[in-house]
Amino acid sequence: MIGSKRVFVIGHRNPDSDSVCAAIAYAYFKNSMDKQHLYIPARAGALLKETQFILDYFKIETPILVTNLSSTVSDLNLKTPITAFLHQSIKDVAMIMKERNIDTVPIVDEYQRLLGVTGYKDIAKYYIDRIKWDEVTTSVSVDLKTLVQTLQARILANPKKVKTLTGRILIAAMQKGTILHYIKKGDIAIVGDRTDIQADLIKSGCKALILTDETSVSEEIIKLAKKHSTLLLSTPYSSFTVSNLLPLAVPVKAAMRQDVPVVFLETPIGEVKKKVLESVYRCALVVDSERRLISIITRSDLIYSIKKKVILVDHNEKSQAVTGVEEAEILEIIDHHRLGDISTLKPIFVYNDPVGSTCTIVGELITLHNIDIPAEIAGVLLGGILSDTLILSLSTTTQRDKKMAQVLAKKAGIDIETFGRELIKSQVDLNHKSPREILLQDFKENIIGEKKIGIGQILILDRQELNPLEREIKKEMEKIRKEKGYDLVVFLIANPFEKKGEEVWVKGEKEIVEKAFGVKVKGDCCFISSILSRKKDFIPKIGYSFEQI
Repeated sequence: MIGSKRVFVIGHRNPDSDSVCAAIAYAYFKNSMDKQHLYIPARAGALLKETQFILDYFKIETPILVTNLSSTVSDLNLKTPITAFLHQSIKDVAMIMKERNIDTVPIVDEYQRLLGVTGYKDIAKYYIDRIKWDEVTTSVSVDLKTLVQTLQARILANPKKVKTLTGRILIAAMQKGTILHYIKKGDIAIVGDRTDIQADLIKSGCKALILTDETSVSEEIIKLAKKHSTLLLSTPYSSFTVSNLLPLAVPVKAAMRQDVPVVFLETPIGEVKKKVLESVYRCALVVDSERRLISIITRSDLIYSIKKKVILVDHNEKSQAVTGVEEAEILEIIDHHRLGDISTLKPIFVYNDPVGSTCTIVGELITLHNIDIPAEIAGVLLGGILSDTLILSLSTTTQRDKKMAQVLAKKAGIDIETFGRELIKSQVDLNHKSPREILLQDFKENIIGEKKIGIGQILILDRQELNPLEREIKKEMEKIRKEKGYDLVVFLIANPFEKKGEEVWVKGEKEIVEKAFGVKVKGDCCFISSILSRKKDFIPKIGYSFEQI
């Protein structure tokens, strides 16, 4: 996937159904409108049971988990790397580098797993290490097929069907007597068109003759080679060129290094830059968990600023955003809460509307642009609206929420009341949840004036279910208050069907709640005679009380 074309659409931490459903539907909307980017719905944490119920009900894939928006390797425009295989000759790999104008070539196996890397410096070092400048002979061990390819040779005789060639190399450019004095059984001779020398070398036990300059070879020489089990090759290259190419005819493994800088898709860019700077190759190789090669990163890939692109839905405060949001490029904000503290370097599209649900806004935008809403997208949007408005009963619910819910229910082919009851039931099951999980399953942090406040809430059909857990939940409230440095932690408990009011548990500066709502907190508990919306009722009233001080 091309990193710069990817845009994450993501809600707040501790995601509720509205944030997740809005992200899914808004990504669908943007992908319908913009074919230049790929909009990916994401979530900033574990799903609530209610949210999972909605996704399962409408057969929607769970959005990917994104816990950090800091730039990583996956945000780069990763290109398919130019590679070579272990069996290829050093010459072949050197030609790849020359033709493709690159300095480094990763070496992989047949499954694209990274084995090592080679570059011009490695090849030069290998070549120099193998040249004995004061001698005319050297040693070689090469695969015959690779040798033939390197020398562009023809096999004239191979009576023993040899596959690997090993032995000393001798250039037969001396007087006949001198040549026969130097030659030993098993040597490899490079020779020109002197038929008498060719015959004597074969008779002396040479393992192979490499005939240069496409020398014409008599039938007698070929017969003699077969008789003495001598390999006979013919190449268009000169003796000088052949002697230079032979060390390059070995597999590239001989000039390969295995201590290569490796990174993964999730590796932070800062770490990548350090590895590239420290690498002798000035690059880093991108691999997966099984060491399969994905790409190669060079200094030129890191010249420009690299940032994740993101659209924020259902929030606009740093305290609620996923970690690293300040390092990301925020393209849009779609929300229905109060204005927060997120800022950007350049103007962006912001749609903040005081309706009951972000999903209402998304549904209206899709409808406004005459884009068809599939049943499954209509379903998740409806689920987000019903969740955030408590089945259209909270004071935050507007006529627009109700109208959009009716439109979406028709498209999804479901009844609002029936689906709403199933939705509430899916989230009030307290079985197998710890007190901390119950407290944090719908928990948000807010900065009001100079106070840092944490607010959790739960919908419950039977208040008696909380009785055995009350003491432990309150203990967790105090723990979280101290851990996060909150001035106040509250837990709102409501029964959506009784509609008698809301029970509030309090830890910390209880006088904040007492002043805002005109109640008395006793035993860390009070009761407010209406069902409260966290964003429209609870938080604003606390804010107003501060203004009156």
